[in-house]
Amino acid sequence: MKRRIAVFGNGWSNEFLRIVMGGIRKCSIENNVDTFLFMNYSDGNISKDMEMGESNIFNLPDLGGFDGVILLANTFHLQNEFDYLEKKIAFNNTPSISLEYELEGTDFLGTDNYCGMYELARHLLEKHNVKKILFVSGPRGNSESDCRRQATADAMKKSGLVLGEEEIVYGNWNYFPAQEAVRQYLDSHAGMPDAIICANDVMAMAVCALLEEKGVMVPEQVKVTGYDHLMAGITFSPMIASVDRSWEDMGYQAVKHLLYKMEGKDVPKHQVVNSRAAVAESCGCEACLGESRLKRRDKRMSYHHMLDNVFFGGHLCNMAEVLSRVQTEKAFHSDLGRFWTDEHNYESDELYLCLNDDFFTSLQKDETMAQSGYSSYMDVICGLKGGETVDRKRIETARLVPDYDENSGYSHVYIFVPVYSKSESYGYVVFGNEMPMMYDYSLDVWIRHLEQNLERVRQNIKMAGMNNKLSELSITDALTGIYNRLGCEKLAIPYLERCHREGKTGVLMFADVNKMKIINDKYGHIQGDVALRTVAKVLGDILPKGWISLRYGGDEFLTVGECCDEEQINCLCDELLEKLKEESEGMKLPYTLKMGVGYALVRPDEPMSLADCLKRADESMYLMKREQHKEEL
Repeated sequence: MKRRIAVFGNGWSNEFLRIVMGGIRKCSIENNVDTFLFMNYSDGNISKDMEMGESNIFNLPDLGGFDGVILLANTFHLQNEFDYLEKKIAFNNTPSISLEYELEGTDFLGTDNYCGMYELARHLLEKHNVKKILFVSGPRGNSESDCRRQATADAMKKSGLVLGEEEIVYGNWNYFPAQEAVRQYLDSHAGMPDAIICANDVMAMAVCALLEEKGVMVPEQVKVTGYDHLMAGITFSPMIASVDRSWEDMGYQAVKHLLYKMEGKDVPKHQVVNSRAAVAESCGCEACLGESRLKRRDKRMSYHHMLDNVFFGGHLCNMAEVLSRVQTEKAFHSDLGRFWTDEHNYESDELYLCLNDDFFTSLQKDETMAQSGYSSYMDVICGLKGGETVDRKRIETARLVPDYDENSGYSHVYIFVPVYSKSESYGYVVFGNEMPMMYDYSLDVWIRHLEQNLERVRQNIKMAGMNNKLSELSITDALTGIYNRLGCEKLAIPYLERCHREGKTGVLMFADVNKMKIINDKYGHIQGDVALRTVAKVLGDILPKGWISLRYGGDEFLTVGECCDEEQINCLCDELLEKLKEESEGMKLPYTLKMGVGYALVRPDEPMSLADCLKRADESMYLMKREQHKEEL
């Protein structure tokens, strides 16, 4: 059976994700391995509800169904993400490897965070003669960030300098937190540092932007460096001096490592690759020829990126417009499926929207959906396979991919992202191919729009249900529970007209309770109500499914239906009278409950006159009533 590897990572680390996945896919294709990437967009600044919504995806797969696990653990932001995975890996004893972040009980493959940062810091000190350094750290207690800070401190120590606690601020790996941390430092300290060393490129770019805002030139007045050697940093202006890490090779080696473990081979539990300094414009050096070419290419592509952003925004608006009109489950499936079939340039030609089993039923029961985890079965409300809409289906959640073929002869990659709203878990989306938007933050925007659209769909369906209930109440007789006189205009007449239009024979039947005034006067209106409810019950029990019965007024009932001939109707009339007799005797009523029944056929070859039909049915009913009265004399 084909090998399956689960990969867990965070989409905000898009550059790392892109490069590492390149290596993972290369080795997976060579060895016909299927890759399942579970990714989210959690960060340290989201609400508790969002934390649960994002981290649910890490708890989705049963790792017992996988041959190996790759953890992009340096991208994780939430403790419960670590907790989920550590428990699952330990429980299933699944071969696993963590990249760039050491976890107890899991093999490790990472970059030497120290040597490249030490080399870059020494370059600043020796080549550019910097003396005063500000270090922008990742989160407090993060081992990678601590190692890079220590390398900086050791490089400074060799030059007789000290990196004090006052010269360390915390940017938590992110753009705006880094800007705010450095802004507070600069506002509270006299003079500028000679260099600002950041623990990653994202924070370095944020610092460059902040300094430009303050009128400070980089690198002329302040040198700025990062770490990771991201494409975003290479194409930034000024190009970010950084530390290069062999991420693509790392992804390739991670798959190889797991394959060796699956084969029972001995492999080292801890492996490290060296990093190296990559000097560039932000430290005052010229970039190498290859990186300069990449920067020029990116400038040429900027116009295309601008256009693509416009088209992407239009795509999201079109999807929102389609879903804003959805008021039923059926329309959801058909309308979204039709849209995705016509427009999936930003997605892939294989994708599935998998909703928790109670996504629709919770609306009917007016219940809140669960916040944690997923239901045992998923409702695949909409999807594409080969660019064509797939049928709606229900699958076991453990299957993960609705149309997964474990015996195919080529390597698959599937990407899973969570779908939720505030404190409710909706389900997940799975893509059958890598797509550009997962590597430029567009996927997060796409998911957020989908979630907002799903909220709107739920509101629409709930509102439509309430309107239907109100409409149903308006045409329902409160006493008997069947339709009232208004139902004649809204349901019964259109039913007969449709039969006539389609060339079918219809019937209009009248029923009238015998001696209703005597029952009310002698036995009371409560017994009169019992009589009316009993007749309504008998009509429901005997008449064919699909026929429409209503209380026409007082003690009169009207029924319409599709029939074959008079013989069928006469048999039904006999059954109604027999059933009414049986019901009244069983209830031991203090009076004899009878009714008159008459009908008129509405044949397709005759002009349909409602007034004439009502008159003929009424006359037929009173004819029966006269006969019944004769029998009683």
